[in-house]
Amino acid sequence: MIDLKLREVKKDLSAKELAVAEFIQSHVQELKNISIQALAKLNHVSTSTILRLCSKMGYSGFSDFKIDLISSAPKKLTTEILQDDINLNDSIQDVNCKVQAMEKSSIDETHSIVNLKALDQAIDLIINSNKMVIFGVGSSGLVGKELEYQLIKIKKDVNCHFDTHISRNIVSSLDSNDLIIIISHSGETPECVELLKLAQTLTIPSIAITKMGQSQVSSLANIVLHTTSMEHASRLIPIRSKISQISVVNMLLTNLFIRKYDAHLFEQTQNREKRKYPRKHSSVKSI
Repeated sequence: MIDLKLREVKKDLSAKELAVAEFIQSHVQELKNISIQALAKLNHVSTSTILRLCSKMGYSGFSDFKIDLISSAPKKLTTEILQDDINLNDSIQDVNCKVQAMEKSSIDETHSIVNLKALDQAIDLIINSNKMVIFGVGSSGLVGKELEYQLIKIKKDVNCHFDTHISRNIVSSLDSNDLIIIISHSGETPECVELLKLAQTLTIPSIAITKMGQSQVSSLANIVLHTTSMEHASRLIPIRSKISQISVVNMLLTNLFIRKYDAHLFEQTQNREKRKYPRKHSSVKSI
């Protein structure tokens, strides 16, 4: 977990923070009983540098970081195959194996960095909101469409449009009792940043599903649900980021459906089963 979080935010670190991060990665076992002052002294930095590093990794403070450090299992992620891009001369079997490895790794890493408190708060916001706008560009927009479709099942008033102008007009009509959900892998998508700034001006609560690390999207949103950021910018098919976003959406929806499970959802489940297995239910009825 520590290694993963450090890897995710590495490019957002200052020179001093990066030096501390690399020191931590090399001395994980020895640091379990260290104080923030001792860690700062060993790296010739101030304690504020350590606290900034902890914040960028998603921790509320050094104590929160130490808890995760102590509970982290001393095992190294096996990512050798993931360091190689899929080659044009790869066989179908090789391509399939690499895709499978990417998908598995993305799911495992996404679940390992999930912030349960943020997830719980996001579920509360969705339940209590009157209207919702979901927005994302490209494949993120397609993930948003899936989220929209599932939220309609629990009778939420939700819109997910690919057109920025339509989304902006709808967001302009919302208020503090509503919600905007932004999905952006990079966290720097201009359209997403623009909508979040508009939401902030109108005091509309916001949720962002975006990669770990500092970004305009994560700094503007009220609640951030992190996805993994190990995606090459040159990749034509965003396998890792898309799978990570879907994993977050599935966690969000499953917990949401459990909380909202009522007679209406039970009836939906029963009707779906009847449509799928009509003979089974007709025979039961005749008995």
